[in-house]
Amino acid sequence: MPPAVRRVCVLDSAPVTEELIMITRTAVRACITVCLLLLSACTSIQQIVDMQKPDARVSGVALSSLSLTDVTLLVDVVLSNPNPMTLKAADFDLNLLIDGHRLASLSEPDTQVAVPARGTQTVQFPLTFTFREVAAALGGIKGRNMLDYAVEGKVRVDMPVLGEVNIPVSFSDVLPVPQLPVIRFRAISLDSIDWSGAQLKLDLEVSNPNAFAVDLKRFAYHLKASGREISQGDLSPLALPQGDTREVSVPLSVNLTSLGISLFRLLSGGDSVEVNLTGSADVLPDLELWQPEPLTFEAVQTLNP
Repeated sequence: MPPAVRRVCVLDSAPVTEELIMITRTAVRACITVCLLLLSACTSIQQIVDMQKPDARVSGVALSSLSLTDVTLLVDVVLSNPNPMTLKAADFDLNLLIDGHRLASLSEPDTQVAVPARGTQTVQFPLTFTFREVAAALGGIKGRNMLDYAVEGKVRVDMPVLGEVNIPVSFSDVLPVPQLPVIRFRAISLDSIDWSGAQLKLDLEVSNPNAFAVDLKRFAYHLKASGREISQGDLSPLALPQGDTREVSVPLSVNLTSLGISLFRLLSGGDSVEVNLTGSADVLPDLELWQPEPLTFEAVQTLNP
């Protein structure tokens, strides 16, 4: 038999065109992009799985303004984000309590605060109330120079996948209740009287009811008897520690011209005379935010020779 003839078919290679090269490169780039996106997605998913709850706290409360009638507090809320992505706080709900009684509320449902990744953000809120509101809530605050207060509430933070997270916050401290010093006209006495005039002694009691020190400056007075001014002058500045009471004796020398003949005869004859004391003093508290108006006082005593 004749040997088998092996037929070999040779295919010619297709020519490599520039268009084919471009298609190949595009496909490779697309594959790389998909791989990177998948890798990024895996990383993001892992970050979400590892998400930690953020923290919120009231770091402090400062006095913004203080008067005899009202108070404004500035509440600092610090937000801490331990996660590798920015979070948003979307709601702040705070209550002010005085001696356990809710006095004021602050709700900011539309506030949007961005808390940076692995960072902190501080937000400040004012809370204003009046001492009249405090007295109404507590049934009176007479004799109180300090009040216990607390700030309580929650902060809502929006978190990926986990949704809304409410974080409780609280803070407590004491608040001063400012009061003007009290000046009492205790007595006036006649030490001596003759044709040269009268020697009097004026006894005052000055009290500081505050939980902080107070100085009295430009302490001026006017003294009238039977409708006639018999003396006026300035007393020495007075420093009053917190809760302190001082007795102040003021010797007065009134000449006959100032005293007048009618008053001289009344006192010489042993008759009682009504004496009116008026005055004013600048109040300088050891509390910079409180800048009260000058203190004025008026009192009446009977002078018994």
